[in-house]
Amino acid sequence: MLNRKSSHRRIVKSTLCAAITLGLFTVQSSFAEEVSVGSYYGNYDVTQKSPGQQSLSLRGPIMETWTLPAAPNKKLRIGISIPHVQDSYWHAVNYGLTSEAERLNIEFVVKEAGGYSYLNTQQQQLNELVEMGVDGIILGSISYSGNNDLVKKIDTQGIPVIEVINDIEAQSISAKSIVSFYDMGYLAGEYVANDAEQAGKDKVKVIFLPGPKNSGWADDSFTGFQSATDFFPGELSVVAVEWGDTSAKAQGDLLANALAAHPDVDYVIGNAVAAELAPDIIAKAGQQSKVIGTYITPALYKGITNGTIAAAPADMTVDQARIAMGMMVRLLKDEKPGTDFPFRAGPLIPVLSKTNITDYSYEKLFGPKDYSVRMDNL
Repeated sequence: MLNRKSSHRRIVKSTLCAAITLGLFTVQSSFAEEVSVGSYYGNYDVTQKSPGQQSLSLRGPIMETWTLPAAPNKKLRIGISIPHVQDSYWHAVNYGLTSEAERLNIEFVVKEAGGYSYLNTQQQQLNELVEMGVDGIILGSISYSGNNDLVKKIDTQGIPVIEVINDIEAQSISAKSIVSFYDMGYLAGEYVANDAEQAGKDKVKVIFLPGPKNSGWADDSFTGFQSATDFFPGELSVVAVEWGDTSAKAQGDLLANALAAHPDVDYVIGNAVAAELAPDIIAKAGQQSKVIGTYITPALYKGITNGTIAAAPADMTVDQARIAMGMMVRLLKDEKPGTDFPFRAGPLIPVLSKTNITDYSYEKLFGPKDYSVRMDNL
């Protein structure tokens, strides 16, 4: 059990969170040609990087507009390696990447590893993409550090690798289109702290389901959540932290067991799979805990609309994917990451709740409702 108590008011620790919270920059991303982003420039030095944070060697965040590039004047084939296509989150990433490739007249091949437990499979698939002679690879890494050596090997063969969605440590990564899951967790924690304070709660109990341990993003979201709730003026206890793969069975079992052990929690906070399952599991347990996701999916979008989910930050996955493809095009036009365009960029993060959900269309967040996953256009 993690007990956190402070008499201090909450403060916003992340510059990017501050910009969002204070309204210093619009968070409504364009679905067409421009996206509002937080960008980082300079040379990437992994020795100055901590998990969940940008490298201190980079300058930023700089609030600016990312303009989607024009089609390249030569034929390109891009390899895409992602953890899986088992849920709507990665369907949205797939849509963003493949639709942007189509717009740019780029050939693409998608490889999916089958889940976060299959790092070896992802590495085999990365090698397969290299053997296919792709011009570049867009990677959604299963592991924060587990692909470091392979990314270096691929880079030495003259094939740039750009990270999307999940952060990666690798010194040899060419660029990153990501948001900080530390910031995502922080914003979820800030929502909980505000909601509990407004409800007049002096003591709060929470169950947290981050996702897969050592995936990077799950660890970061929990760390960010803890940082935000440090400043809750009462006592906040994280009575259970349940790590596990984001399959429905794994998350459902983890949550049911946690609720059985801790039947009086005020909030269930977790990855989108856990949050989607939570209302039914909570109801079956005869409890009334509020549910907050650490990121948005179509199911949580629907839940926020109908009131079964309280809130979730939106990391604008379609835009992240489009930015990654645009970064690759610019890099292959001999533009330099960190100088000619950001080494790292990501859309600004709104926290969606019933008060603002109508400002964000389904299509803007996830793509068309009838979209089917695409694996290549060869």
